[in-house]
Parts: sequence; structure tokens; C-alpha cells
Amino acid sequence: MHLKRWLINNLQSELASWSRVSFDETQSLIQKTFLWLALITAIVFASWYYILGLLNSWIISSGQYTISFWISAILGLILVIAITWWYQKMNYATLAIIAILFAVLEWIWIAWILAIYDSSSIINAFAWASLLFVLMSLYWYFTKTDLTKFWTILIVGLISIIILTLINIFFIHSSWFDLALSIIGLLIFLGLTAWDLQILKQMAQTWDKRLEIVFWISLYLDFINIFLELLSLFWNSKR
Repeated sequence: MHLKRWLINNLQSELASWSRVSFDETQSLIQKTFLWLALITAIVFASWYYILGLLNSWIISSGQYTISFWISAILGLILVIAITWWYQKMNYATLAIIAILFAVLEWIWIAWILAIYDSSSIINAFAWASLLFVLMSLYWYFTKTDLTKFWTILIVGLISIIILTLINIFFIHSSWFDLALSIIGLLIFLGLTAWDLQILKQMAQTWDKRLEIVFWISLYLDFINIFLELLSLFWNSKR
């Protein structure tokens, strides 16, 4: 969320000072962002599948994974803060290494959530999330609507979903309420995906190669949340 806030707060001032580049260079930056997203998502999904196999075969014990869960969650938070606030001070290689490490850590702790689902459900949810992401990308490509005006609504909705989810976990314990939150959450993350893509199109007018990494992280997080919401909506857990 800090990354998105930084983007919207700095968009106008940055665009005013950045030099213009050719259409081909702008398209190249956007294409590389999507290449990063596709490659890293595929790699970390395969890594998760391997980790889950180790868990199911008990090569990694539940206690060992609990430790790695907390380590990955804490380190992931530190890395995303570093990328958000200090990426301009990093060179391209350093930023890429940190971003890839963050992507892997993200799926290590998510594996704890995914362990309650069977493999076919996860693969199906992943496939549908990919399809929805592609559809939102096509919408972003062809739409003439200014999506930046929906920023406040999307962020207020996101914060509300987080708060209501915590309330449901600790106090309400309602499966119907959880279902409603999942539906609303899915719509919000689809909206954030379209918003991120439009901001990418606008900010790609500068040739700062580091932006392709910054943006794929934001889109990567959107994709993960779409995937998790679909999984909770349409597939039953093993428990």
C-alpha cells in the first residue's frame, strides 16, 4: 500500500520533470515489466509446489516450516519497504536481486495458507487468476477512462476489507460474511490491477529501467491477492 501511495503522490511532479522518450522505448518498458511478472510468478509458483511436496512428505516438519514462515514474512516486509522508499538509490542489479528475493519469500509464507488446499484446486485458481489478470490488462490497454480518480475508493475499500476480515476472524466467525468479503476483495484487487497498469502506462514515459521492477512488484502483489480470493471463493479446503 505504501508503494501505491508513493506512486500517486509523486506522479504529477515526476512526469513534469522526466524527459520524454520514444513510443518504442515506452512500449519496451511496459513489455519488460510484464516479462518480469510472468517469469518470476512462474518460478515462485514452481518453488511453492516443490516446498508443498516437501511438507506433504514430511521432509520439512511443521515446526521447521513455522520458523521459516515467520522469517519469510518479516524479511519480506523489510524488503518491500526498502524497495518502496529507497529504490532510487539502488542500481538495477541490486534492485532486481532484492525484488526476486521478496517474490520468493512472499510465496514461502503463502504456502502456509495454500497447504490446506489440494493441488488441483490451487492450479485451477492460478489459471483463473491468470485469465482475469489478462482480461484486466486488455481492459487497461483499450480503455479511455481515467482510472486514477478511483484511487481513493479502492484504497478505502482495501483498508475496510482488511479491518472487516480481522473482525470476522476474531469475533464474528461467519462463513457467509467471509464469502462476501472475498467477493468484494476480488473486485477491489481487479480494480487495483487496472489502476496500476494505467499508472505504469503514464510513468513509462521516462526511461528509468528500475521502474520495470518497481511496477512488476506492485502487479505481482495484485495477482497474488486475486489468486487467493479466487481460491477461497470457489474451491474447498482439505480441512
